[in-house]
Amino acid sequence: PMTQLPARDGIEHGTIKRSNKFPNSSYFLNWTDEGDSITWDVQVAQAGKYEVTLYYTCPAKDLGSTIELSMGNSKLRAKITEAWDPPLIGAAEDKVVRVESYEKDFKPVMIGTIDLPKGDGVLALTAPEIPGDQALEFRLLTLRPVNR
Repeated sequence: PMTQLPARDGIEHGTIKRSNKFPNSSYFLNWTDEGDSITWDVQVAQAGKYEVTLYYTCPAKDLGSTIELSMGNSKLRAKITEAWDPPLIGAAEDKVVRVESYEKDFKPVMIGTIDLPKGDGVLALTAPEIPGDQALEFRLLTLRPVNR
């Protein structure tokens, strides 16, 4: 089974902002500082390797950020190398500004595998290297068990 960790359930730290005060369908933006992070309180039911897919947007001018997913001593690093900067969906057609978050088409990219221990913990997504103005805009992580 696949586990989804959406922005809706994450906690932003530092300069990162939620796209809207209403969390459903929201995403994180303004990830401008290398000390920023997004965290989730998780319970890993079965220890093992998990394939991680990141759903993001990033304009070409901000490419090259290194992101790191960690829980305890387990770490996974990847670099954002492909630009994806779609427009907001529906904003041009709205006659009144929405109170909810606008939608975007986020790009999925498999960033690697991470070995997670069984038990409760904090899963943290950081960007230790941000060469542009921002790391990325974040929507979702998925974790899929490997070899089960």
